[in-house]
Amino acid sequence: MLTAVHRRRERDPKIVKRKKEAVLRETGQLACKVCGFDFARTYGERGEGFIECHHTRPLSEGGAAMTRLDDLALVCANCHRMIHAKKPWLTVEELIAQIQKTSG
Repeated sequence: MLTAVHRRRERDPKIVKRKKEAVLRETGQLACKVCGFDFARTYGERGEGFIECHHTRPLSEGGAAMTRLDDLALVCANCHRMIHAKKPWLTVEELIAQIQKTSG
């Protein structure tokens, strides 16, 4: 049962597509919310539309509730891995703060 809920809520490509479309309309680019990396700027046409989508509300907290666009953050692969590198997982805001602290 949990696997079915996970697949429906966490892996629904429609909600990810809607998030990307909303961010593109708002900002004109798909850049990482944490570090600002933009695949299209770096890789050209090959990188257009490419970015990972992080679910900010863990399945364990949300149950079977519908995912809202506000529950998603677009992040590059590196930042996504750092969020999930070890438990407890970092929030997007915590990772931003960590980067700011270590970079200067």
